[in-house]
Amino acid sequence: MNDHENVQIWHARLGHIANDRIRRLVDSKNLEIDDLDHLLTCESCPKRKMTKKPFVGQSAIANGLLDLVHTDVCGPLSIPARGGFSYFITFTDDHSRYGYVYLMRYKSEAFGRFKEYRLEVEKQTNRKNKSLSVGPRW
Repeated sequence: MNDHENVQIWHARLGHIANDRIRRLVDSKNLEIDDLDHLLTCESCPKRKMTKKPFVGQSAIANGLLDLVHTDVCGPLSIPARGGFSYFITFTDDHSRYGYVYLMRYKSEAFGRFKEYRLEVEKQTNRKNKSLSVGPRW
């Protein structure tokens, strides 16, 4: 792997962070990249910074914990995370806005991760999950 590929892979793995942050990671010895001259703007970064029209979403917030939980599956990631994880699923409680993220190798693991999430939060809160909103709409 050449330095250009190494820089671009770390840029993507770290959530498309700015070049100055990559330089700081290298300077603080938290990341090893020999040639920082290959720091470029990747193709997707300018597209992600485009402004979007405001979204008029739901105005009412759930009355209690676990009354409404939003979930979404993301992936496949162009560069898998360590361990070969190409997908992730998020669960966000509408009332508290507290969120969970689970890594997955396959999209088919989503239901298993939901059962894992539900068991954990219902045990922590002594409440049952009442409703699940699926997808990116919220």
